[in-house]
Amino acid sequence: MLLAEDDPRATERAPRPDARERGRRQVVALVTVFYLLLILEGALRKWVLTSFGQPLFFIRDPFVLAIYWLALRHRFFPRGEAMAWTGIAFGFIGLLLLVFQAGGVAATIDKWPLLAAYGWRNYFLYIPLPFIIGETLKQADLERLAKITFLLAIPIAALVVLQFRAPVNAPINVGFAAIEAQQFHGNAIDMNHTRPMGTFTSDVGQKEFVVTGLAMLMALWIAPAARRYLKLWQMAVLTAALLTCLALSGSRGAMLASGMVVIAAVATAAVMRGSDFSARTIVVPTLIVILAVALYPILFPEGYSTFMRRWSEAEAVETQVFAGGIFGRALYAFYDFFGFLKNTPLAGYGLGLAGNAGLILGVAIPGFSGWAEADWSRHIVDLGPLVGMVFIAYRIALVVWVGRICVAGARASGSQLPILLFASCAYDLLTGQITGHGTVNGYTWLFTGLTIVAATAGVRAAHAAATGEPAIAAAPFPNLLR
Repeated sequence: MLLAEDDPRATERAPRPDARERGRRQVVALVTVFYLLLILEGALRKWVLTSFGQPLFFIRDPFVLAIYWLALRHRFFPRGEAMAWTGIAFGFIGLLLLVFQAGGVAATIDKWPLLAAYGWRNYFLYIPLPFIIGETLKQADLERLAKITFLLAIPIAALVVLQFRAPVNAPINVGFAAIEAQQFHGNAIDMNHTRPMGTFTSDVGQKEFVVTGLAMLMALWIAPAARRYLKLWQMAVLTAALLTCLALSGSRGAMLASGMVVIAAVATAAVMRGSDFSARTIVVPTLIVILAVALYPILFPEGYSTFMRRWSEAEAVETQVFAGGIFGRALYAFYDFFGFLKNTPLAGYGLGLAGNAGLILGVAIPGFSGWAEADWSRHIVDLGPLVGMVFIAYRIALVVWVGRICVAGARASGSQLPILLFASCAYDLLTGQITGHGTVNGYTWLFTGLTIVAATAGVRAAHAAATGEPAIAAAPFPNLLR
């Protein structure tokens, strides 16, 4: 017999969680809202609130600040974790750096105060987020976010098909804003096809959605049947949806990033113990790739031809500049910053000046020639040689730290999910545009946190199973108001 909520017996059987658990659930709810806004913010800016495109760019920030407030209140900041507190220290260093920059080159630029606030936000505001996520979310919460991703993948795939077939300047691509300055014109594959942006304001955001979605789905494919929370036909439909987005993306970066996820899936055979694991992790991803490659020109002939033409044209141009074509261009991000070390002032030109906002506003930096395209180069220009190099070292150390706990977590829990999530965000965390592109910023820090959750939650579950401790079940859906 079901008990009414006001029945005293119901209270006795289902005790209310303590204050810290309620705070944890509120953090989970806010992280869920943050993730939904990350995916749907572009739709709001393009098609709903077209006149508020710039303010909506910051719509996620109040929720992040609320997460931090709850983390301070309930002590969710990880204790003794050097990587977390070093990242927080960088935020204070950035504020101190602004004081020195205010007396230098940046003081001659009228728009610099606005760019400084924007730059500090892009560099430092989200750094504590992954550590709090890793401290508060549980396996059930991570699975819920994966289900949200899968639920959105199907309509987004349909949207991508419409965007690919629509004219480049159609409202479904650029938005409904009457003023061209408020429209979002993406990169074109050719004269007749744009790179579909899905619900995002650029194809870069769509790439992040597809790659992280494939990582979560691939983990399900190679997991034992008992650990899957989706049926096979559901996984097949979702695979078709995400691969449709990839096939019509026109993005070489999306293809290469997805390839890294597949390679990571196969590589887990060397990490996981047991012959059954090895067989699944090698055979299943290989079959998916073979089917995808074979069906690509058959199901999407126009998408295939435009992508291959785009690849060939870009390869021809890049070969003239970089040895190794696209791979040489990828490696360029790891050494380009050396060219800025010699002439950049010790305190940098000014925080935020080398980011995308500076380009959009047409800000010219006095005494600076060139373009800081890669994020490491941007660090030198924005922060100066000393702080910039230390921040680069921090990003490298953070990737190594997360990678180590992922391997340990995968071995302890018998789940490949930590390694696959790591593969989906490691490059961006290392040298991607986390300080230059708002969506990459949000996705990278969020999925770094989810990677930590996948690694540590599996270890906790394995420990609970070994010791006989009861597992703590997460709420079906955390209620922000209770």
